Amino acid sequence: MAAETGIPWTDSTHNPWWGCSKVGPACDHCYAEGVDRRTGENHWGSGVPRRRISEQGRNEPFRWQRQADRFLAEHGRNRRVFTLSMGDLFDNEVDPQWRNDHMGVMEATDRLKWQSCTKRISNLPKMAPQNWMPTMEQGPRWPQHIGVLITVVTQAEADRDIPRLLECKHRFGIPWVGISFEPAQEMVDFSRFLHMDGSGLDWIIFGGKSGPKWNDRPFDLDWGYLAADQCEFTGTAFFMKQVAAFRPTDAIIPADLMIRQFPAALS
Repeated sequence: MAAETGIPWTDSTHNPWWGCSKVGPACDHCYAEGVDRRTGENHWGSGVPRRRISEQGRNEPFRWQRQADRFLAEHGRNRRVFTLSMGDLFDNEVDPQWRNDHMGVMEATDRLKWQSCTKRISNLPKMAPQNWMPTMEQGPRWPQHIGVLITVVTQAEADRDIPRLLECKHRFGIPWVGISFEPAQEMVDFSRFLHMDGSGLDWIIFGGKSGPKWNDRPFDLDWGYLAADQCEFTGTAFFMKQVAAFRPTDAIIPADLMIRQFPAALS
């Protein structure tokens, strides 16, 4: 959890628990697992208990909520909060009460713009709170300050998971949905998931791998150029996060790919 973070597409991170299990190619050499292990503990893997942070830490978003007017005055928008950078909101092995408590915090802090990211989008319909589910009388009831990102780094993942994400968007009335195309592993054609009428994806974040094993797999900036062009054609927000490098910096991003847009609901 951090009130400030180096992640350029958010303002703050919030992790009510630590730990996860690897479920796809983007999980190789997971940075969060490495951070966890450097504490001398391990909360990664099937059957391994996750670690819940203190109640005070879990309630930090309420402090940010109280500071919302000041943040708005300074930045001209509400605070963006990424959850969970050290786990997965829809992890099967997280105590359901932990998840329900956290989603209650998210719901109550409506002056924050929540950016939830998951690799388990198929779990969303069965794990989201009942009071967020649509009804015949009221229609969609999803909190409009909470959006959903999924990690997609291969074409196979895109073809499998983006239709599930878009189905959730339409069924539950999620205000915006997007893709974390990071660390990108191959060219991905997003064209059939991008639509000028707003019914498709709202955001694509593109980036390469960092850290000691940054070059252990292919990476090509052309993958980012294709995604950026497809986003531009359909009016979809595109965000260039980083190139593949041991310590990536903004200075090594090509000038014509230094595009950092946000969906309207996050602006």
